[in-house]
Amino acid sequence: MRNEWIAAATVFTCLACSSSPSDTSADGGALDGSANVDAGTISSTEVQPLYSAFTFHLEGPTLVASQTGFDNYVANIRTTAELFHKNGAVATWEAAEIVEKSKTYGVNILKELETGGDAIGLHANGAGYVPTDKNYTTEKMAAELVKQRANIEALGVTVRHVSNICSTVDWVNAVQTAKFEAVTGVVDYCLKSLPVAEQGSAASCDAPNNCHTPYPKDTKDSMSSWYAASGSTWTTQASSGTLILPTAGAVPCSAEEAGGAVSPTQCSYATDDVTATLAQVDIAVANRQPGKVHSHVLVASFGQTPNSQVIESLFQQIKAKYIDTGKAKWVKIPDLIDLRKSQK
Repeated sequence: MRNEWIAAATVFTCLACSSSPSDTSADGGALDGSANVDAGTISSTEVQPLYSAFTFHLEGPTLVASQTGFDNYVANIRTTAELFHKNGAVATWEAAEIVEKSKTYGVNILKELETGGDAIGLHANGAGYVPTDKNYTTEKMAAELVKQRANIEALGVTVRHVSNICSTVDWVNAVQTAKFEAVTGVVDYCLKSLPVAEQGSAASCDAPNNCHTPYPKDTKDSMSSWYAASGSTWTTQASSGTLILPTAGAVPCSAEEAGGAVSPTQCSYATDDVTATLAQVDIAVANRQPGKVHSHVLVASFGQTPNSQVIESLFQQIKAKYIDTGKAKWVKIPDLIDLRKSQK
């Protein structure tokens, strides 16, 4: 999701902005529906709530190239975190270029977000898809991931997962070498590491943006995670390895995907995205199975600042229909990692 929309196009207004995101709800209580998850309570006979997560890809090098651009970007992040917490939700922020820029400009926004109750991951731009290197190898990818992990952890944050890792090389092995526990945001381009005969339509795809449909596409399939042993077999469940946490798709492209669009990447937030996302949640909630950890992971690129009205409408409807009735619960990606470990 390498879209770099102009930050000035934001429709956000500051909602009780402060110097750091709050870890409480609007009335001063704990985050509604997003308290710490006890991963030791998974029963083989009990139907668990749908564990809902929202990840942001903090990307867009031109947006943080200057001090002014960086300051605007950080202000929008804070506003978005406030919006989430105000509505009882939590976010997982997967960072790319902002890691180095935080050091350059002396504002540790990632640590601020983590302290405020959210989670941090790595969005590994330049690690999986490297078209300029015709001799790219698994070893090179692993080395790049190790370097990027060291850079983000130098900010004092805990990072357990990574996104933007699809590659023609064995990205699962590279992720394991860099000691990440899980990956998010897998799309059809990730199939390029499989044997050619198993790649399907991805075999002719030349870049991630051209085969960017979430994998698996069907909600009934994407609500279940699995472990992968290698890049050549990652679509097949293994007993251990890298946890694959599928995403349900990009929120601003939800309506387009529901309408049959293939690999949309540049979409605008609209009310029909709320309708399409809620339809996904309906399906996921209805297909939960006893003893299983089911998740619904939403994603959006922060190259485009979210539309506050659309996001708040989505949160309010999820809260009324699912959170308040115990059918769903807001969690962070590290919560999903721990919950999946507890599944028998």
